[in-house]
Amino acid sequence: MADVEVLAAQADIKIPPSSQAPPASQSHFTKFENFIPDDDAPFDKEFARLAASQEWIAGSQEYTKERTIAMRAELKTHYFSSSQKIEELPEEDAAADEMTKEAIILEGYQALCGEVGLTRYDTTEECQRELKKTLVNIVDLIDARRTMKEVKIWQDFEAFRAYTLNGMTIDVEEAKKDGGHLASLLQRLRGRRGRRIRGKGKDGLKRNKVSKRVTKNRK
Repeated sequence: MADVEVLAAQADIKIPPSSQAPPASQSHFTKFENFIPDDDAPFDKEFARLAASQEWIAGSQEYTKERTIAMRAELKTHYFSSSQKIEELPEEDAAADEMTKEAIILEGYQALCGEVGLTRYDTTEECQRELKKTLVNIVDLIDARRTMKEVKIWQDFEAFRAYTLNGMTIDVEEAKKDGGHLASLLQRLRGRRGRRIRGKGKDGLKRNKVSKRVTKNRK
C-alpha cells in the first residue's frame, strides 16, 4: 500500500471557515465530459461521483493519481486563485501588475494560515513552517471553502492519522506539480515511528504512476 503524506498539527478544535469562495467555473470538476458538478458537495463525495462517471476504480493507481490531481487543483482554486489570474494575463500585463507572483503565493499561504487559526505570517516560509506543525486534513481545508465546513485541528496524532489515511493515498509526484502547494502541506503518516510534529507523529512515502482521464475538448 502506498505511503501517504498529508497536512498535519496540534489541538482538537474547530475553526469557523472563511466565506471566501471562488467562481464555480474555476472548479476542477467542470473539466469532464458527461459530468455535472455540484459546487456545494464535499470534495470526497464529488470525487467519488466523478470517479464513477470516468470509471476510475477505487484503490487503483489511476484513482489515486486523479484524486491527487483533483485535490491539487481544488486547493489552488480555493486558496491560490489569484495566481491563476496572473498566469492567464499577457506577459506585459502580468509584469505590470502590482502584485508579484511571490506576493500572491504568500497571500494564498496566509489564507491557509487564517483558515486554521494561525497568524498570517509575513513570509511564505514562515507560513509553510507553521502549517507543517498543524494537524489538519487537506480535504477538510478544501471543504472549508466548498461547503463552509469547520476545519478540525487535531491534537492526537494517531487519531489524526487514522482519520486522514482511511484507505486513501497520495501520488506525491502529482502533488509536487502546478506550484507544489499541495506537496508543501504534506506530512508523512505511515511507518512505525517517524519524525515528530510538535511532539507526535511519523511516516513513510511512495510514488504512484497512473493512466489517462477524460476531459472536455477545448474549443
